[in-house]
Amino acid sequence: MPNLPTVSPDTERHLLGALIRDGLSFPPDLIPSDFGEPKHQEVASALISLAEQSVVPDELTVSARLRDMKATAAEHDVNAFTAAVGFTAYNPAWAAEVRRLSVLRSIRATASRVAEIASDPAADPSAILAFNEGQLKAVSGRSSEEKPSTAVEMPLDDLLAFDRKNDPDCVIGNRWLNRGGSCLLVSSSGVGKSSWTIQLVITLAIKRQGGFFGIEAKRPLRIVLIQGENNFGDVAEPVIDVCEGLGLHKPEIDTLRENLRIYRLKRKTGAEFLEEMRRLVKLHAADIVVVDPVMAFAGIPVADQQAATAFFRDGIDPILDETGAILLAVHHTTKPKSAKDTAGQTVSDLAYAGAGASDITNYVREVAVLQRCQGEEPIFKFSVTKRRGRSGMKDEMGDYASDIYVRHCRIPGVIRWERSSQAEVDGQKPDSSPAKGSPRRFDSK
Repeated sequence: MPNLPTVSPDTERHLLGALIRDGLSFPPDLIPSDFGEPKHQEVASALISLAEQSVVPDELTVSARLRDMKATAAEHDVNAFTAAVGFTAYNPAWAAEVRRLSVLRSIRATASRVAEIASDPAADPSAILAFNEGQLKAVSGRSSEEKPSTAVEMPLDDLLAFDRKNDPDCVIGNRWLNRGGSCLLVSSSGVGKSSWTIQLVITLAIKRQGGFFGIEAKRPLRIVLIQGENNFGDVAEPVIDVCEGLGLHKPEIDTLRENLRIYRLKRKTGAEFLEEMRRLVKLHAADIVVVDPVMAFAGIPVADQQAATAFFRDGIDPILDETGAILLAVHHTTKPKSAKDTAGQTVSDLAYAGAGASDITNYVREVAVLQRCQGEEPIFKFSVTKRRGRSGMKDEMGDYASDIYVRHCRIPGVIRWERSSQAEVDGQKPDSSPAKGSPRRFDSK
């Protein structure tokens, strides 16, 4: 193996000379030991010491500090540094090169030490690996001057040439949800969000004609559903009832078997959950990943804005960017509000019905809200709030709508969703009864 140089004395001299000549601050991402020459390390230490006392460096102050430190570097060395740089402008790349070579020296030293330890027949491989990992981890963050930019330019000519009717990234609706997009399904506890979600994903997985109350996929979609609250029977019941209600024939069942994967996941939150989510999405090349309920896996205080931003924007979003999958996150509302509190509430206000930090709503591309209507019948109003004109959802008259009425199946004991209407809502008695706990809903068939 060639003995490649890992020190550049000229670069070090130019860097130190420019700092002294121009009275510049010492680069914050460098330390004295990054310099390969001992005298250069001493001058770097002198510059840092002066900065700590708010003293501007020049040939005089640096030389005096070196004398105080009883360093081997002296005034003539300082003069040589400034003379070497001459009138050349300071170049930040010098600092980056000094740091790069320092990292290479550290890696080479670690490799040499690992080889030395491993030559002992009695050595413990685990201890060697741990030493190697620890040493390399200590320098891993210093290998480049800055993180690469994630900004992607959108040239004006490309924007003007965009074909909005034939967007290859569109997955559902009229560019309602595109690759890498996200949707929050919000409802209160006990209304049947999980069965609602199962009916939605079954419809999208087979690309059912007419879609999910008008919401249609561009093609049969591959879907991974990760849920953390329902047991096997809780999931099986709505799957059976929805498939029977849709009257699926064998080719559609075969398509569903191929496209829909349902997992129960417990006791994994935060980074562990994100790792598992990425694995499942990539394993099944999923178009949609459903997380039910999302806050069960976040592992954060629901109202913590900073934690919510970290989980959704820094945790989930890179997975969606990497895979192109769409997130459908099932979420709870806050505690029920009085009629006085909700009076005058707009559809845009409704987007913030979910519990917790506002950045949860701000992050997602769409918020869909399922609200119980007043009355004894289990009837609900379903609203899309942010991109409502694009969903393709239709009311009972077949007209495009941002709000529709739906209800639990009228057949006792059957767990699936059907259309309702404003007339049915208006014809109800004002009394209400629990939705999920309604004995009518769970009577035997």
